[in-house]
Amino acid sequence: MLEIVVAAIMTTLIAVWAGNTLVNKINDAQAQASAVWMMSVKKSVHGYIQRYADSLIQADHAGALNGQGYADWAAPLLSELKADGLLTSGFPETVAVTGSAAVRLMRHGACPGLSCRLEAIVYSTSPFQVSANKQVDEQMVAQWLMAAQGWGGSVSASQPHLFRGAAFEMPNPVGPGMASPPGTVALAITAEQLDHLDFLRVRDSRDPQFRGTATIEGNVNALSDLHVAQYMHLGAEEELNSPCTDNTAITREINGGLLVCRENVWRSSSRTGGGGYSENLLYGCLTRAGGSTANPVTGICACPLGSSPVLISDSGPQAFPEGRTLGYLCVD
Repeated sequence: MLEIVVAAIMTTLIAVWAGNTLVNKINDAQAQASAVWMMSVKKSVHGYIQRYADSLIQADHAGALNGQGYADWAAPLLSELKADGLLTSGFPETVAVTGSAAVRLMRHGACPGLSCRLEAIVYSTSPFQVSANKQVDEQMVAQWLMAAQGWGGSVSASQPHLFRGAAFEMPNPVGPGMASPPGTVALAITAEQLDHLDFLRVRDSRDPQFRGTATIEGNVNALSDLHVAQYMHLGAEEELNSPCTDNTAITREINGGLLVCRENVWRSSSRTGGGGYSENLLYGCLTRAGGSTANPVTGICACPLGSSPVLISDSGPQAFPEGRTLGYLCVD
């Protein structure tokens, strides 16, 4: 009879232990699922900051990103992140135990301004608490923090004024409204994680004020004026009146001076118009004394490409030794 009683007690104990183990495993799975879900939200918030960093730094009112679909730039909603493609359309907006997630962005330094720094926190809308007495469920919080791989934090009963984790510490509440209760878990995006924002980005409005030499292998396309405080050095050289393909391009002339590509011909930038010349019917492009009467732009008795000769003078006798002289002006 004693053996039967002992066996019954052992069976009961094993059943209770097995039941508790199963409950713990279910709770652990829920805590891990909540952490993985919130890490996805954190990744979307990181993308939100990357996408709108310049606007977030310069924002001077809550509706600064209304045009992009955000009612308050400092508190983007999960539905807004989904609509913007930063979360997939099928991403659940709530998860078991911890409910949904709230997001809050914070700025530090001179804001709005170029020295402004951003941080963000994603935190649960429901805490891990034992429903019977509203005490923090320390086991669930521990499991959640383990699943967060060291990036998570929580509000503790001993320090209810802080969101605190291994890598961050932020005030509770982080913005307008009531403080989150103990047992609330959170993930932070700190300034250290956003160091890459210090580098120039596409469409960045900041002036980097480089203090050293910058070497760029490809072309530099400026959509406005280019101001050079000292010298501009041109490496390419071309010949006057030789063909060119990029109109308005500027280069050096082999014999000195600057050339400008106009109408697909390298023309002198220091000479106006197409020049002029004169021809003598006896001596050609020379005077009777042997001096040149060539066009100073082309070097010969002809107009440059794109210019036409206009007769402006006709003088001198036909007979030797003077000969008749015709003068031309080259007009574009």
